[in-house]
Amino acid sequence: MMSNSFSSWTEYDNWLVQNYDKYSICKIDESDGKITAEYCEKSEFPKIKEEYERKKS
Repeated sequence: MMSNSFSSWTEYDNWLVQNYDKYSICKIDESDGKITAEYCEKSEFPKIKEEYERKKS
């Protein structure tokens, strides 16, 4: 899992458009106007989702 911080939603949106084909967003938070996104390679997302759902149940 990787993470990146952005100073605005516009900055995040620009990053997302440029990287949409490579990464899946796993978690996004906003605190004091700063956006932090946790993401992974698209190929890893099904495994991460499965692990999350297993922990949830």
